[in-house]
Amino acid sequence: MLALAAVVVLTGAMSAAGGVAVTDPPLATSSNVHLLMHIPGTAAGMNFSGHYAYVSGWDGILVLDIAKPDAPQVAGGLALPHFENEDIDLCGDTLLVVNDREAKDLGSIMYVIDIANPTSPAVIAVLPLGLTGSGRGSGHIANFVKTDCSQAWVDGGDHVEVVDLTVRSAPRSLGKFESAASLSDAFKVSHDTELDSTGTIWNVGGGGAAGYKLTANPLAPKLLGTTGTAGRNPSPYNDFILHNSQRRGKTLLITEEDYIDTDEVPPGGCRGQGKFETWDISGLGKGAITPLGTWETELNGMFTGGAVDSKAPVTVNCSSHWFDAKDGVAAVGWYEQGVRFLDYRSPANIAQVGYYIPANGSTWAAYWSPTDPKGEIVYTADAYRGVDVLRIDGGGLTGKKVKAPVPNQWFGSPTADSVAFQPHPAFGFVCTILKPDVDTPTP
Repeated sequence: MLALAAVVVLTGAMSAAGGVAVTDPPLATSSNVHLLMHIPGTAAGMNFSGHYAYVSGWDGILVLDIAKPDAPQVAGGLALPHFENEDIDLCGDTLLVVNDREAKDLGSIMYVIDIANPTSPAVIAVLPLGLTGSGRGSGHIANFVKTDCSQAWVDGGDHVEVVDLTVRSAPRSLGKFESAASLSDAFKVSHDTELDSTGTIWNVGGGGAAGYKLTANPLAPKLLGTTGTAGRNPSPYNDFILHNSQRRGKTLLITEEDYIDTDEVPPGGCRGQGKFETWDISGLGKGAITPLGTWETELNGMFTGGAVDSKAPVTVNCSSHWFDAKDGVAAVGWYEQGVRFLDYRSPANIAQVGYYIPANGSTWAAYWSPTDPKGEIVYTADAYRGVDVLRIDGGGLTGKKVKAPVPNQWFGSPTADSVAFQPHPAFGFVCTILKPDVDTPTP
């Protein structure tokens, strides 16, 4: 049955991947960003090994051959329905997928997948996580924290769960520890972990960002420094969670996710939309991580004159999300506001040098192609669309500062809309619903 499901999943993708014609132009794109092709489906995250890209979606893993970076082809896959594993991680011949908890500390599962045969991923182990039935369990994201692929941290809960993968066919949970990145009275959670080239492990969440070094005790890593009160929810830099991070030299790049504010009236929408942030880690030796700069979209800043924590009431999902940084330019997935290319070479003065806003999309992530010698190709992971292949001239390094448009039609027509729509009881006019006596709105 799994084999048959894989064939069904891949057949749909293959029919679209062999010479795709782009039929739906983007809502907006800067002149230096070009949509090359589109692979329909659903995608949450992506990672790379050799000339293959592994795409995580709700129905499993899709393998793309990216030997030709501007024309990836479907090469294989694994039917593995799960939710939501938005940051797929791999190390050597091992790829990790986690199914998030169902409630409290119940329902989370880690799948250990062998990719020794790159085009035929195979599950070699399944590990239930948590199972205590109390607290907020881990299971949202799994990341390797050792270069020998023997240990992983699992985030998404009020504690980080540590998994031993020394024998990858027999993974073992070693227990949990409390991360400084989760310490927020408003939202106690760790969200993501990244191991940088210096061996520093960066953990982010409701409590901000924290840098760690492993010790002989896997449940007692050494804390090197944190973002302190500046990065702790609630603060101007963290109104929900610090979402994910990448270290580039003495700068820590971070996205803040904030897609719903339940404390505001009315709740929901994009009041408090997330930002892209830069933090100075030159003082990490003294435990200090200090803010440098932030960037938010035009739709966000237009309502409050560019305040650090401003409000955007137009769309429901308009927060910054997963990003990938290369050579001074970050490609940032921004949900319904597409991909934003941000030049962070002057960390305190971040500049947008390109943008791509798809029609009917929800861009969860953007990644620079590791096989493109010119450094111009970017792949998106879109929950609604699948994968878009983009090219930005000069990798964004030659781009000028640009501003994306905010057309009036994005705001709708209150007079016309009021005939068929009424405000949502929780989200108001941010998420309107049809009136009870209306079957289909009149164009």
